[in-house]
Amino acid sequence: MRTELWDEFAGLVSASPRLLATVTAHNADGTSSLTTYDGAQMRAIGVLGGTIPYNVWVRAGRVVEVAPNLALFEVTV
Repeated sequence: MRTELWDEFAGLVSASPRLLATVTAHNADGTSSLTTYDGAQMRAIGVLGGTIPYNVWVRAGRVVEVAPNLALFEVTV
């Protein structure tokens, strides 16, 4: 039986990555205004509540869940 490593790897990687963002506002239309760690502004469907600002996970344009408020580190390998 032959396996393709690339196909196996592709199965692990999601087509829509999970992004970490900070909620900056709740909007009347049921969306949240967000800022990503690199400064990009976006809107996502969903309002989780909480005291603004707070961190959330976003996937495919939807707020998924509250994220921990931890320090971020970027490492280049």
